[in-house]
Amino acid sequence: MIAREQVRKVLEDWIADEMDALQVWRWGEQAKEARAPQDALVQDLVDTLAVLPFEMITTGDARVMLDALANPLNETDLSVNLLWNHLDGINPDVRRTELQDHPFYGQFCDGMG
Repeated sequence: MIAREQVRKVLEDWIADEMDALQVWRWGEQAKEARAPQDALVQDLVDTLAVLPFEMITTGDARVMLDALANPLNETDLSVNLLWNHLDGINPDVRRTELQDHPFYGQFCDGMG
C-alpha cells in the first residue's frame, strides 16, 4: 500500500532538493503501477507525480500537495478539492514559457501547448 507518509516524504525530499524532479517523476510512475493507494488523495497525488513533466508540476505545487496531506484522513474530500482547485488554476502555457530553459522541464516544453 502506498501511504500518505510515503508521498509526504517524497514531496518533502523534493522541496529540500534531496530528490530531483526526475526522481520524483520516476517514483510517481512506479507508485502508479503499484495501484495500491491508501486513499483517494494518495491516488490523485501519485497520478499527478506520474505526469510531472508533462503537466509542469514543480516544487511550488508540491507545497500545496503537502497542505492537502496535512488535512486529516476523514477530510480526504476536502484535500482532493484543494489539490484539484490548485492544479486547475495552473496555466500550462505560462509554465512552459517559464520552464523552457530548465534543465529537466525544458525537454518537455517543445511541441506542447
